[in-house]
Amino acid sequence: MLTTLFYISMISGGLLVIMLLLSLVSGLDLDFDFGDGDDGGGILKPTLVFFSIGSYIVRGFLMAESNPILALIAGIISGGIAVFILSLVLKWILTQQENVNWSKADALYQKGKTYLKIPTDGSGLIHIDINGVTREFKARTNDKSEIPTGTEIQVEKIEGEFAIVTAILK
Repeated sequence: MLTTLFYISMISGGLLVIMLLLSLVSGLDLDFDFGDGDDGGGILKPTLVFFSIGSYIVRGFLMAESNPILALIAGIISGGIAVFILSLVLKWILTQQENVNWSKADALYQKGKTYLKIPTDGSGLIHIDINGVTREFKARTNDKSEIPTGTEIQVEKIEGEFAIVTAILK
């Protein structure tokens, strides 16, 4: 019985470590989701955690020549606690992801600087910080005044590929 519990804990623990490393390093998720998915709510990882920790605890209790019923109860409780802790850790890891998707609409009402001057009847380039990354936009002005390079601007609206900007007066 002790040998069987040893193999259950080692095999399930080894598979769990391999799956977690593959998930973290390569983004490869080998878990099975029942439901709509993106919350880390698979069934395979929690099952492996439950059996790995639970069988390890049952084995420890039986090696100490404790009551088999007490050993089973301790294994079930410790397996459940381990699954709960794993779910908290995986949810925390998922909250640390950054949103790298952006659109031109994210530039609305943002402040930036002109990179190339914006002439009265033409277009120039501006730089705006969106999600921690400097983005470059083609820009025009509506107020019919030239905006020189290095001037602070604010995006008022987006029209097609152009950001319509106004200079911020200091």
